[in-house]
Amino acid sequence: MSNKEITVEDLNKLQKKASQNAVKLNKAMGLTYLVVRKNKLIQIEPDGKETVLGNSEFGTRKVEKKSITLKSGA
Repeated sequence: MSNKEITVEDLNKLQKKASQNAVKLNKAMGLTYLVVRKNKLIQIEPDGKETVLGNSEFGTRKVEKKSITLKSGA
């Protein structure tokens, strides 16, 4: 079992890249997708039309830990 330390910056970059890829794929497939902005849940259509569905249940959180250790599963 190996442990790899990942910084918050690296984790943020990976999360952003994954989110961008998901948005591109949804647009290409003609699907709607959801985002949270300013604690509002927003549905975005493939043509760019945005509909506010309501307040988000959890909102956004700031991660303050400097590094995270990921352990590989068995």
